[in-house]
Amino acid sequence: MKTKIFFLALILVASMRSQTVELPVSWKLMTGDSVQFKQSNYNDNHWRTVSVPAQWETQGFPNYDGYAWYRVKFTVSKNDLKKELYLLLGKVDDIDETFLNGVLIGSTGKFPPVNESAWNLQRTYKIPKGLLKENNTLAVRVYDGGAPGGIIGGLIGLYTKQAFINEMYLGPAPKKSYTKLTTSNGLIAAVYDDKTNRIESVLPHIFQAYDSSHSVRAFASGIRPIVSIKPISVCYEANTHIIRARYNRFSIFYFAPFSTQEKIFYAVVQGNDNDISAVMFESNSGACELLHSEAARKNEKYFLFSFNDSLHNNSSIIENATQRIRSSKTSLVDDEVQFMKKIFSKARIPKNLTPQERNVVEQSIAVLKMSQVGEKEVFPLAQGQILASLPPGVWNIAWVRDGSYSIMTLARLGLFDEAKKGLEFMLNAESNHYKTYIHTDGKDHGIETDYQISVCRYFGTGKEESDFNSDGPNIEIDGFGLFLSAFSQYVAQSNDTIFFQKYLSMVSEKIAKPILHSIVENNLIRRESGPWERHLPGEQYSYTTAVCAVGLQQFAELCRSMNIPFEKYFAGAERLRKGIRENLVDDDGAVMGRTNVNKTNKEYYDGGSFEVFASGAITDAQLFSSHMKAYEKMLRVPDPMRGYIRTLSPDWYESQEWIFLDTRVATAYMRYGEKAKAKHLLDWITAQSTYNYNLIPELYGYEHATYEGAIPMVGFGAGTYLLALFDYYK
Repeated sequence: MKTKIFFLALILVASMRSQTVELPVSWKLMTGDSVQFKQSNYNDNHWRTVSVPAQWETQGFPNYDGYAWYRVKFTVSKNDLKKELYLLLGKVDDIDETFLNGVLIGSTGKFPPVNESAWNLQRTYKIPKGLLKENNTLAVRVYDGGAPGGIIGGLIGLYTKQAFINEMYLGPAPKKSYTKLTTSNGLIAAVYDDKTNRIESVLPHIFQAYDSSHSVRAFASGIRPIVSIKPISVCYEANTHIIRARYNRFSIFYFAPFSTQEKIFYAVVQGNDNDISAVMFESNSGACELLHSEAARKNEKYFLFSFNDSLHNNSSIIENATQRIRSSKTSLVDDEVQFMKKIFSKARIPKNLTPQERNVVEQSIAVLKMSQVGEKEVFPLAQGQILASLPPGVWNIAWVRDGSYSIMTLARLGLFDEAKKGLEFMLNAESNHYKTYIHTDGKDHGIETDYQISVCRYFGTGKEESDFNSDGPNIEIDGFGLFLSAFSQYVAQSNDTIFFQKYLSMVSEKIAKPILHSIVENNLIRRESGPWERHLPGEQYSYTTAVCAVGLQQFAELCRSMNIPFEKYFAGAERLRKGIRENLVDDDGAVMGRTNVNKTNKEYYDGGSFEVFASGAITDAQLFSSHMKAYEKMLRVPDPMRGYIRTLSPDWYESQEWIFLDTRVATAYMRYGEKAKAKHLLDWITAQSTYNYNLIPELYGYEHATYEGAIPMVGFGAGTYLLALFDYYK
């Protein structure tokens, strides 16, 4: 009965929520700062056309920090002019001043020299009476102090007061708070917004950047059907990668095809020929030449979108696809559904899941599949990488850490081809760039020995990246341990001895050896940037030491099973376990997140410490009990339904509920036989996901449990959810 109430509430809320005035998806953007830019009559024809929302780094301004202005023109009907309206401007990274028809209507954050960021806040400005006209100009002054910049997400449009209230105050969780659906075939990715009923953008690669100065930019945006009606419902078709917008007399399916492995985006209209004959689409071109074509079959109408740029010539590909569709005896929509269903049938999915869990599990598998770069990608070294999130999530980057959890999950599922490709991506990527790194303190913080796995993450082309800021690069060692676990689990579960023998020398010398080299006098992994990109000179982290201990342990067990010398890896793992016990347990019996911190205010409480128990680095029931008792008081969200924040920090990002932590705590509870507590956390994530297209985000907002951060999250979301749920169901 409870589930029925949840779904009824969802239907009622969805029916109430609607924009009054939609703003265009294409805006103008110019870097720099001038008071002239706010004026309605200013000529912005020479400005760059961009899609909103999106980071400006992906819109032709890579690595740009500082001032920039957005401008957009829009019309309002005479009837809407009479209403009390609110402008929802999305989330602006970092600070904005917003002008309507040359008049300041709102500002959030504080500009330099104060420089107070408000990157995480939804902008909402009441429009002064009489200011709005039939023809309007909106100008937004933005300052970005670092990392992503611009209007990066959130809700955008003009709303009545009631619609605004419905949007911003959604009631108790679980609830719907996310509006985007992503489709990908590992080659291109597109994002659909269920508010505007349009494809916001289509990207020519699924990853974020080619290198430090070239970001991936959309080749199309604002793709939408030219119809006067709105969809009745929007969903993923059968938990696949296919987005379905259901209208009264027809449906539209949006997807990038796995079965054909083409860099073509499809919009397919299905229905009676009389109902679909007049349906057409509009679109905006992006950073390169936009190609489009049409084809028809009985009761189906296809719209194809592709591109040409310096790396691709898709003209013949889209022509051949059009001819193939016209002569095909089957629907490409059906072919794509069957493709993903074969993946589901191949996966080792527990049979006793609830219907809601089954939906989230299948959608999570689809997310894992969509997040791995395909074999037809033009950059050979890019193939196989698994992103931390899909677009529009800002972490559409291949981190070693997130990717390792994804590979462990794929191996657990029995999807060995995908797991193997994920491993081979890192085993063949270009790395070893930080063997030596002299920091500003004059010390060498490099790995000091040859290594293969990135110290942080990868550019999309398969080259090591290390996320520099003013403090220097991230040099993280946890990824070495996590990769060893992923490698060992894949070989053990697939029995792929040929793969093991092929890469044994590299894994031993360039992954396991650097871990052993990094163990210092106190039997912990040395100071490094840590799992949260804290930058140099860093600290000694319990998370890093734990995952390195487990990686060495699992690699030792694998080597022993293959009659390969293993003793030094066991010894290294034992040293690290000893180091945790001797250096990282406080007087309350709680494992500290890191060393070298103020013990009086307990700022060392860090959710990363849960990995000590979730990974099995320490198997001590009494220590786990005292640890959880202490951490429940400090990091548990004060709501009996919910999970854990990351740290006691004034930083917004760190103090939200992290789904990764919820899932790892659930896994830890399962290790100690506390199934009810584990299931409680998993049920919470399942219920939230059920309302939000079965997708799992990076964060739940602390106050209202809304979807926040990067969405959909892959290794730290879909991956660890599946690992924990499958632990529960064995």
